[in-house]
Amino acid sequence: MNRHNLEILECTLRDGSYTIDFQFTPRDTYVIAAALENAGFNLIEVGHGLGLNASSSGKGQAAATDEEYMKAAASTLKRAQWGMFFIPGIGQHEDLKLAADYGMDFVRIGTNVTEVEQSKEYIEHAKKLGMFVSANLMKSYALPPKELSIRAKLSERFGVDLVCLVDSAGTMLPEDIQNYVRTMQDVLNIPIGLHCHDNLALGIANVLAAIDCGVQRIDSTLQGMGRGGGNPATEVLVSVLKKQGIDLNIDLNRLMDVSERLIKPMLQEKGFDSINITSGYAGFHSGYLKTILKYADRYKVDPRDLIVEVCRADQVYAHEELVEDIASRLQQQEAGRAGLHIISLPHFAFADGKEMEASDDSLAGAVERVVTKARTTAKRRGKQSVLNIVAAPQAAEQTIVSRFVQEEFDYVIGSVEVGSPLPLEEIIAVADGVVDILLVDAELKPYLNEPLFTKGRSLAKQSRVVGYKDYDVWVRSVDQDIRMMLKDIRGRQITVCGTDNLSLKLVLSMLEQGARVTLTGATSDKLEVFGDSLKRMALCTGFLGIEADPVEAARAAEVMVSFSRRELLVSRAMVEVMAAHGIIFDGGIGSVPPEVIAYCNECGMRIIRPDMRAVLACELASLLGTDRTVNELMGRGEIAGVQVVAGGLVGKYGDIVVDSVSNPSRVVGVADGCGRVLYVPTEFTDQIEAVEREIVRRQALII
Repeated sequence: MNRHNLEILECTLRDGSYTIDFQFTPRDTYVIAAALENAGFNLIEVGHGLGLNASSSGKGQAAATDEEYMKAAASTLKRAQWGMFFIPGIGQHEDLKLAADYGMDFVRIGTNVTEVEQSKEYIEHAKKLGMFVSANLMKSYALPPKELSIRAKLSERFGVDLVCLVDSAGTMLPEDIQNYVRTMQDVLNIPIGLHCHDNLALGIANVLAAIDCGVQRIDSTLQGMGRGGGNPATEVLVSVLKKQGIDLNIDLNRLMDVSERLIKPMLQEKGFDSINITSGYAGFHSGYLKTILKYADRYKVDPRDLIVEVCRADQVYAHEELVEDIASRLQQQEAGRAGLHIISLPHFAFADGKEMEASDDSLAGAVERVVTKARTTAKRRGKQSVLNIVAAPQAAEQTIVSRFVQEEFDYVIGSVEVGSPLPLEEIIAVADGVVDILLVDAELKPYLNEPLFTKGRSLAKQSRVVGYKDYDVWVRSVDQDIRMMLKDIRGRQITVCGTDNLSLKLVLSMLEQGARVTLTGATSDKLEVFGDSLKRMALCTGFLGIEADPVEAARAAEVMVSFSRRELLVSRAMVEVMAAHGIIFDGGIGSVPPEVIAYCNECGMRIIRPDMRAVLACELASLLGTDRTVNELMGRGEIAGVQVVAGGLVGKYGDIVVDSVSNPSRVVGVADGCGRVLYVPTEFTDQIEAVEREIVRRQALII
């Protein structure tokens, strides 16, 4: 295999951006480019997947401008060269000039293989600017090898430094690659590169075929991240090359760490496991993995190094004595290589400083910033973007747009709190179609004529609108915090200050969990009325006491909660009589005055404000799941002439219960006619088998 001048062009930050809707940020570019350089790469491509000026040309809005990507690459890379992609008609001459001003080392000018003439003026311009220029012959397979070679020769005459064979659809076989490369070599006097996709899982095989013919530059991406079927995976490619004796001075373990920690979290249902890669590289059988992990942990060595060294000694067996001996030796070697695997990054790679700095102080500007950040973060994390629009507890002129975007479970959520319905139309106009979901408060607050959700549902045209009950989420957040902090609340003394809806909901929940609750914040008569109602509603026997004097109500309390911002505020006198190490919940975010907060901090008492992230995300998941159940899974139908039901719909005796009436994947059982499912219904075996056969037929697309 020809090893002369072989280079890998790492394309994750460019081609990989297709996978996340071009949402790599300048910070991503800083960090990933620096990590790649530290791993040993000399060539790194950045920017929009479709190249310079693509965002401005309506080809998909990237998370940053071309100039921001240029600045990120130029300021972080010290040794590696960096470049960007350019498609004539999308990119312009001024884009090349701007890139040159930032010191860009190379540009890849891509045209369809049948339209090479379009590249001439841009090749000549880039060469005058001092760049290394590659001609990427996109959709190379569209022409036979001899005709493609003529187009490649034309690119050479225009002045390019390298011609790149491009398998845009991932459709070429290794023998195709060799045929094209050898035919090109007959006419070209410049190096040849290869950019291929992995649609047929032949990316690595095609790369090896190309290298065998003398191709000098190969494109790849971490985790195979890229458009369509992705690209040859960099970490796999480096492993295979090392296995064949081609060492490009790339630290394989460091490379795999970069891939798993920085790239894999961005992907959904895709990615490579570094242990599996190492096992393939070394010839390691996974049956001995537990032994490897046991001694890697005991001796604090990298299990991947241990796998490689064990297999050098014995690829068939990994006896414990052998593994432990090698692990011990590796530990001694690692002591002399301290810091080798530490990725060094420029200090500014972690600077978020100005990302939320306001250049537009209007409501629309603030909303645009938060929904853009939610969308960008969600695309990079493989999650759904959400804007939560909640009505404030009391009427207010001010609309509060949170600068904090939360990430919980499958969602990235930005939030806006409004004190009247007036700004709702402006907020939705900005957010609609940017975020995936508008999560809108469906609670009827005292100052509203109708819930925000009612109007919001009619305003949004693109984003999905989901309504939720804000008070329920609010109370559950405090409720769950108390349970997590106290572990078991049975018999624990909890004081709740106020007779508002939130307070009463919490009291009822605490009673049902067996707590000793004291309710205060109103006159004795009013408290008596509420107390009687709560006792009748409670499903189990917690103790409820009422106390008009708030100080007496707080005496010996382990937890004190107040949601009120206007009525009873928590006082220092109340805090002073609480149990030692008591916990105070500022449930109304303003129900504990600043001077009381200062006192609590001085004496070491904890004050907690509701953090609703987890509960809000769970509520959203529950709502979406219920919506799917009702609208997609639930129903009655017929499969193979047999009556079926799904999604909780109560069937007649003998109806076959499936998991979904619209897209069934399995039989659950048989309806007993009373709302239950029979799981061993022998008399309906024929019907079950008929339904199962039809489901299998549909899944196999046998039409």
